[in-house]
Amino acid sequence: MTLASDGRTSRAEAQRTARRQEILDAAVRVFSEHGYHTASVSDVIDAAGISRGTFYLYFDGKEPLFLELLERFILRIRDAVRVVDPDGANPTAELLENVGRVVDVVFDNRDLAVVVFRQSMGVNPEVDAKLLRLYGFLQEMVEGALINGAASGLTREVNAPIVATALIGAMKEIFYRYLVIEPVARPDRTAVAHTLLDFGLRGLLLSSDA
Repeated sequence: MTLASDGRTSRAEAQRTARRQEILDAAVRVFSEHGYHTASVSDVIDAAGISRGTFYLYFDGKEPLFLELLERFILRIRDAVRVVDPDGANPTAELLENVGRVVDVVFDNRDLAVVVFRQSMGVNPEVDAKLLRLYGFLQEMVEGALINGAASGLTREVNAPIVATALIGAMKEIFYRYLVIEPVARPDRTAVAHTLLDFGLRGLLLSSDA
């Protein structure tokens, strides 16, 4: 292969990657605005400004497109959450950093977050599997934090599976309100992160015997 042909191959690959990303970006906007079930391939094609033939060069249909978007969101959330050492110098600060990074992922990917949070279970087995993977990962991380926190004396002992489910549900509903029900253009991310952590660690009572 000559240098010229190698350069053409690299440019062509870069163009394919860019076009694929354009389709994904258009799909996020369409799914966020119309919902996955209402949106059609034609809507995505129009939003991306491409032909139907071009669309099918990259995706076989709406479902694989949606599955890739879900996978991307899952990976971003997974990358944001790190294991907290309860015996470390400042585990509370590490927990806050975790919550803050998740808040950033959600608000930095608003349209994609809306797509994920709007999607319900029981419609498509592959979609269900990816959603279960996301929430299973979060459940495992929060349960682990609760168990380790109690063992180290940072938090009191609780029913970890139930409390973890409640905390994840609370986060999801808060994000849904900020993104869908009462959208806020510039939410105070620091306040959201601090309040979520404060609620999760301390609850609402002034003292344990109140």
